[in-house]
Amino acid sequence: MSNSNNKNNHKKSIAMFSIHADPLAPLGSQQTGGQNFYVRLLVEELSRIGWEVDVFTRLDDQRKKQIVQINKKSRVIRLKGGKIGYISKEELITVLPEIYNNFLSFINFQNSYSLFHGHYWDGGLIALKAHLHFNKPLVTNFHSLGIIRIQTKEKYLMNKNNSSYLTERLNIENEVAKNSSVIISLAKTEKKELQQFYGCPEEKCKVVPGGVDLKRWSRVERSKSRKILNLDQKGFILLYVGRLEWRKGIGTLLSAGNLLKNEIPNLKILIVGGKIFGRQKNLDDYKEYKRLLKKAEQEKVENITKFVGNIPNRRLHFFCSASDIMVIPSYYEPFGLVALEGMASKIPVVASNVGGLMNIIKDAKDGFLFEPRNPLSLKEKVLLIYNSQELRQKLIQNAYEKVKNYSWKSMVKKIDEIYKDLIIKNKNENSPNSAI
Repeated sequence: MSNSNNKNNHKKSIAMFSIHADPLAPLGSQQTGGQNFYVRLLVEELSRIGWEVDVFTRLDDQRKKQIVQINKKSRVIRLKGGKIGYISKEELITVLPEIYNNFLSFINFQNSYSLFHGHYWDGGLIALKAHLHFNKPLVTNFHSLGIIRIQTKEKYLMNKNNSSYLTERLNIENEVAKNSSVIISLAKTEKKELQQFYGCPEEKCKVVPGGVDLKRWSRVERSKSRKILNLDQKGFILLYVGRLEWRKGIGTLLSAGNLLKNEIPNLKILIVGGKIFGRQKNLDDYKEYKRLLKKAEQEKVENITKFVGNIPNRRLHFFCSASDIMVIPSYYEPFGLVALEGMASKIPVVASNVGGLMNIIKDAKDGFLFEPRNPLSLKEKVLLIYNSQELRQKLIQNAYEKVKNYSWKSMVKKIDEIYKDLIIKNKNENSPNSAI
């Protein structure tokens, strides 16, 4: 039988593990960001081409159902681990053995999956355990690396006292990297980091960026979007979308707002993300929100800054369409899926010159890159766009042409080939004739 026929006859069933990042959770709380959205869209696209995918995540809310269908072929399965509710990543390490045991109980200790795919270090560890237990291929997406997080913390927080959590995370990442059949890197920068700091062979790391659905992010007329969101029709809006976390650099945006407020009449800063309102608010999100409020007061931009909190994913495109510039001020960003979403929404993107953002954006051609934690650098880039409608349109047009190359259809085709090759290899290695 030919290799191509083999590829068409394998069992197409995948177990994914996205432990802290429920793919069905609203965007922008402490445990929900690009990874959640990436996993959900990846699963939806895989289902379209015939894969059956079970995504295992941690049950963090008593009101959530244990099993939820994403579509006919895929579902999210929530496993108990520790107390039901939000727990920190530090505490998450201690409940992973319970989560794995509950996974085994759920499948009745009988594996029907052809491959295990782990996301982040926590999902990677559960997938590694399943890989060693059942001898099926292991695919890993790290999404971010502990070693880079440590270096970023030392550089920007001037703090060299790393927690035991980060040390343990590094140990887990090294073990997962060593045992993975393939590591999917979202950017070339991450592949280099995996080779440099984790000793990963080049052939093990496959660069497959995240994708974007152009239909999902199709632009809505600005005045209509602002009316829907009850935003000032005359404001010049700088938009941030993401988690409320120090490494996201939101303070830099607030400082730049102070430098810009006298240059741009009716300047507004819109910060989307963070589970910060109501009785169900996340305490870590709320702590960072209070810190940023104080920062806004220090910069005298509290009256032009609006914290929206976390929002349903289906409403995010309205915020993009309503805004004038998307700002991504991160100190560390492994990929930067939100940049693609901004580009697809036809608004200019101004981002820190770090990580995967450097791979997505070509400075002054399809967006602007600025020096991280440098409000003056950010201010200058924003003013270039504000002062030139011609430049603005050029950036938007070039960015939209580029983002067409990041379709989920083309990205999933690459992952489909990785899966098929690994399953065939595993099948051949474990066939009775392989030892002959």
